[in-house]
Amino acid sequence: MSFKRQLYLFHRWAGIALCLLFVLWFVSGFFMMYVGFPELTQRERLAGSMPLDLTTARLQPAEAVARLRQGDFVTRGRQSRIETLDVSDPAAPIGTPSSMRLAMILRRPAYVVHPDNGAQPRVVFADDGTVLREVSEEQARAAVIDFAGRSGWRVDPAGIEYEGTIHVDQWSVSAALDEHRPLLRFALNDDAGTVLYVSSRTGEVVRDTQRLERVLNSFGAVIHWIYPTIIRKHQLLWEWIVNLLSGVGVLLAISGLWIGWLRWNPRARPGKPRVPYRGLMRWHYFSGIAFGVVTLTWIFSGLMSMNPLKLNPSQRPDTAESLVFAGKSLTPTEFELPVGFAADAIEAVLHHYAGQAFYRVTDRTGSTYLVSANDRAVRRPSVKSMIERATALLPDAHLISSEILTEYDDYYYSRRPERRAKPLPVVRVRFDDPDHTWFYLNPATGEIVERSTRTNRIYRWLYNGLHSFDFWWLWQRRPLWDIVVITLSLGGTVLSIIGIVVGWRRLRFRATRRAALAGRNRERAVSSVTKA
Repeated sequence: MSFKRQLYLFHRWAGIALCLLFVLWFVSGFFMMYVGFPELTQRERLAGSMPLDLTTARLQPAEAVARLRQGDFVTRGRQSRIETLDVSDPAAPIGTPSSMRLAMILRRPAYVVHPDNGAQPRVVFADDGTVLREVSEEQARAAVIDFAGRSGWRVDPAGIEYEGTIHVDQWSVSAALDEHRPLLRFALNDDAGTVLYVSSRTGEVVRDTQRLERVLNSFGAVIHWIYPTIIRKHQLLWEWIVNLLSGVGVLLAISGLWIGWLRWNPRARPGKPRVPYRGLMRWHYFSGIAFGVVTLTWIFSGLMSMNPLKLNPSQRPDTAESLVFAGKSLTPTEFELPVGFAADAIEAVLHHYAGQAFYRVTDRTGSTYLVSANDRAVRRPSVKSMIERATALLPDAHLISSEILTEYDDYYYSRRPERRAKPLPVVRVRFDDPDHTWFYLNPATGEIVERSTRTNRIYRWLYNGLHSFDFWWLWQRRPLWDIVVITLSLGGTVLSIIGIVVGWRRLRFRATRRAALAGRNRERAVSSVTKA
């Protein structure tokens, strides 16, 4: 069989199987343009949290760590299960935690301690030193009532319904919730159909969903990301399915464009069509010319979203890079319990900068600042000192430029800046190392927000650029972005629908032809027997 024949057969059969999936991807993409997957945003979390009140706090940070043992950190959450970790000595001290924060837990000041072995966190109350080992239904209900009240929702506490403890459901499949599993779920039974999820580890509300959000996401993210719970909770299975379907989809789009090229006849005689198709096939051909390339780039960039073969390195700073600015690992003994912070402070993370101890305080508006753990003064690292420290990030390379960004650039940006997921201003420093590394530094806290290599920046265009059309000049000119994306999506949808119809007709035609051929063969056989 010739290669051309194999190409035609692959496109025919793969097209029949995948065009329906393409239609679902395009249509669900419309919903995802305007409705995100349910999450508890930073703004929502801060709005529903109780301001820090340390009037009853007695326990120093180092004393809180001393209350914990290795045996307190033996579980690691996964979407499909809770893993049990091995520890050398369950009764031994935990050593240095990876992070600690002060917050109000169940209306009491408390430390939330994260260990360095990746286990789920523990809460130590700062008033009497007790360790929160289990969150009861009553405690979770109180947290829900308090959160809803502070968020300004009109909720009848008597109408709040406890729906049980769940490990994962359709709206809690995100890996970001792994450290809080299992989750206690409550339906508020309000007009918006709100459901809240409470962490079984910290007693905090960690996710909220509303009825309209759930309905729209059932037509959006659940379809587009292939997110049914039974698949998504198994990470490797989900990755395998998405990679396989996207990979075959890329081959299908390439084969369609290639066949279109092969079928074009530029030497056709006058009066003869250059395309050997009529009717619906002709429409399929020309819609493929118009929208086939964007269909290919969307499917390809969807595959890139899975980061196949780990082509895109992490943009998080590693431990050594973080230590350049911190100056040392977390040292709880250097922190004293503060008398208090500003009235709107929500949480305070134990933090080091240049070897000095600070509390990194976040207030209700989402603003973050440093408070010295020694003299309680508010401090702000100088940009000059941060740039000087940045030279140690890559000792074998030269710092070639540094600048303060008050607006996002093409590689450090947020499509929802109101959520403050990526702070501004930032200091951007560039190096001349082989990877052409850039670092974005937060001058408010003296931390690395993000690192970016040449590979990251290329990958940004292959994924975000091609898939979401995150071209900053276009995104800033909405609704131009909406018009472009919707037009291209409609074109891809039409192309895919025509492909389904054409494929179905071909199947019916082949089935009818086979039935007719079988009938003629039977007639011949009967005729031969009769003559004999």
